[in-house]
Amino acid sequence: MNTLKAFYDYVTSQGIDKNAIYEEKGDGFVVISFPERGEKDCIYNIAIVFYENDDDVEIYVRKPIKDFDELTLLRKLNALNCEYTDVTFLIDDNMLTVKSFLSSQGNIDKILIKMVADVQLAQAEFVKI
Repeated sequence: MNTLKAFYDYVTSQGIDKNAIYEEKGDGFVVISFPERGEKDCIYNIAIVFYENDDDVEIYVRKPIKDFDELTLLRKLNALNCEYTDVTFLIDDNMLTVKSFLSSQGNIDKILIKMVADVQLAQAEFVKI
């Protein structure tokens, strides 16, 4: 998994402690996750799924939600899913989630750019919900 190694190389080059990243291995993939500060007291959770083919990558940006009207929230997420075509907005385990899929072709820069774009999108849209 060269893309996973490249991700860790990038993290290390930025002075980020590798121990701050949670890693879980599955059959044919590795999931890493880490926190990212959001608005006010909000902490986002970012998860990246690296597949062993060194091409397919999934990115999840999640924000915990409490006390929500499910129907209203699903209508808002549906509207967002109609507006944006390269990501999916959903509720997952009581968390607002932006999910995207990327064919990285082994290029860590593509993954990092998409991850940052997804975080920015989540920060912009989640505050409106």
